[in-house]
Amino acid sequence: MKGFAKQVDLSRYLNIRKENYFAASHVVFFRIFRYSVKIMVPQAGACLSYARKNNFRMKIRQTGALVHLILIVLLLQLFSCHQNRKPDTAKEEEKLVDSLDMRYRDFLLDHLTKQELEDKSIVRKKRNELLQKAYFVRSPYNPIYLAYAYMLEDRLDSIPIVLHALEGRPLNPDQAVLKDYFMIRADFSFDEMTNVTLMKKLIDAKEFAAKNKSTFTFLFYNLLSNANYRRGDYRQALRDIESWYFYHPERADPRVSQVYQEVKFMQYMALRDFAKLKGSLDSCRHYARLTGDTATIMRMYDLQSQYYYSINDNKRAVEASRAYFDYLRSSRALNAYAFANLAKNFMNNQQIDSAIKYFNAGLRFIKENKIKHNTLFYYQNLQAAYALKGDYERAYFSLDSAFRGYKNNATRMEWEKMNDINTKYETEKKDQAIKLLKTTNAFSHKIMVQQRWIFVILLALVFSLAFFIYFRNKQKLLQNINQRIMAENKQLILEQKTRQNQLNPHFIYNAIANLQGLISSEQKAKANQYLLLLSRQIRDILELNREDYISLEQEIKSLHNYILLQQMRYQDVFDFEIKTGDLDLDNVMIPPMLIQPFVENAIEHAFKNLSHKGQLRISFREDDEQLHITVSDNGWGVQMHTEQVKHKTSLSQTITRERLELLFAEAEARARIEITPNYNEDKSGYKVDIYIPLVLF
Repeated sequence: MKGFAKQVDLSRYLNIRKENYFAASHVVFFRIFRYSVKIMVPQAGACLSYARKNNFRMKIRQTGALVHLILIVLLLQLFSCHQNRKPDTAKEEEKLVDSLDMRYRDFLLDHLTKQELEDKSIVRKKRNELLQKAYFVRSPYNPIYLAYAYMLEDRLDSIPIVLHALEGRPLNPDQAVLKDYFMIRADFSFDEMTNVTLMKKLIDAKEFAAKNKSTFTFLFYNLLSNANYRRGDYRQALRDIESWYFYHPERADPRVSQVYQEVKFMQYMALRDFAKLKGSLDSCRHYARLTGDTATIMRMYDLQSQYYYSINDNKRAVEASRAYFDYLRSSRALNAYAFANLAKNFMNNQQIDSAIKYFNAGLRFIKENKIKHNTLFYYQNLQAAYALKGDYERAYFSLDSAFRGYKNNATRMEWEKMNDINTKYETEKKDQAIKLLKTTNAFSHKIMVQQRWIFVILLALVFSLAFFIYFRNKQKLLQNINQRIMAENKQLILEQKTRQNQLNPHFIYNAIANLQGLISSEQKAKANQYLLLLSRQIRDILELNREDYISLEQEIKSLHNYILLQQMRYQDVFDFEIKTGDLDLDNVMIPPMLIQPFVENAIEHAFKNLSHKGQLRISFREDDEQLHITVSDNGWGVQMHTEQVKHKTSLSQTITRERLELLFAEAEARARIEITPNYNEDKSGYKVDIYIPLVLF
């Protein structure tokens, strides 16, 4: 019977036998409390209240206070090396750690949201500054900062080595996301197609970041957009850059919006969606002006040249590309892409000599500045340019140079792979040595812990024997206390039954008076019917009051029978309605005769001398794991209540409240009664709301 109150045999838990006295003396009050909470019976709750009032538990503690104190002191001394910090100090340190982690994270977020850093050594400088702090040295952000510095310095091969220190360490979601990002960034290339394995890692890392609502989720969408663009999936790349902008923490910044529109421009151009290409270009120029950055504004010339190229306006494409090239040259910010774009536009405009000039200039620029750049594009276009000019010898040499460049790149890539394999081997070798050392330390620590536990067990056995001898002499005293508790428990049970029965004589008196009135008026048929209903009601009272709880269906039947009795007495004075909603009437339990006093007050006093027909409404519904009972009427309200009526109402409320306090004293949701007089707009009516914990059969 789940959740249903029943009598508890306390003697089962309080009876102290000689052979198990030691164990029972320790658990007796714990079991009383546990079973009282579990089944919520008023008897066990009252017993526990009595125990609290008489300081029973305090007496038990006082009798063995000296022995318990000695045991606690020895145990604290034994584990003192693990208890150096107080709880309050630990909480303060935890708050400080969270605050520092937040500062380290915000610094990274501030710089990762920027597309370009003027001083790429700023992260390394910040890390060197923070290394003066003891916490940062052992913080996960230490290797993360170093990985970021390596990324800015284009030392991507070193990133996995430094992040390997985070393996097996507890990381918060943002730290785990940053670790995944830099590990993927070490293998990611913005100029080459991303392989399937890296794409899977990238997608998994993005989903993890989104699931944990990390602020750094936008970083993965940037990589995904570039990877899908290189793979030729331009529509997915467009969706990824839109997600990047959505998750970006600084999307209100015009610089971020400008970058977003610029990437969309490139993707619309790849999709050859010329309808949206012009609008995207206009948005780029708008946000570029908002940034106020000269470099960004001038870069719009490069986008214009690409737009003009897409609509076959090669002349204007050359003009825009030349303007951007001149700006880069004057600001000493030339790059290999600027030479390639200008030369390609000259070639499209049939200015072959100019195209050859800038292709060769670009190759010299790459060689002089020792830039790692794919020269295959230059040599292929030079071959095509010389062929258009009719200089097939130089066209051949350009093609041969392209082949030799491709071969050198392949050789370099093979050498880099071999170097990576060698580095990974050395790293794994060191990791194995560290792992072996950790295993040795763990084994030594395990032996030391086992020795401590052996000592603790022996110490516990000694003190258990001492406790047994000590409490054995107190057996007689506890047996007397046990008998006294049982007697008080029975007394409390009788008091509870007495309080329930206080409601019944008043009802029977009124019922007999009603019957006498019918007989006096010689309404024999109604009197017989009334007597039949009254006998059923008395039978219900006698039978239901024996139980602590009855089903809601039984309570409603009893209420229905009682209201029919009153309707026979007050003909055409009131109607009634009982609503139960979707409650399971057979399984929901309720204390007997809980609602009848409030229904009686409504019928006897609310509808007296009423000019209109009364309406009595009773509803039962579940509300936040509580049974919500409402009894309302449209009668006079409190304005017709005399002092005698108020006294009766107050008495029934007091008795009901006392019953609820006894029945549900240990429940998490406390039972209560709320009275709302004159709740209608015309200041009439009376409403009673009763809330009790939902008890199921």
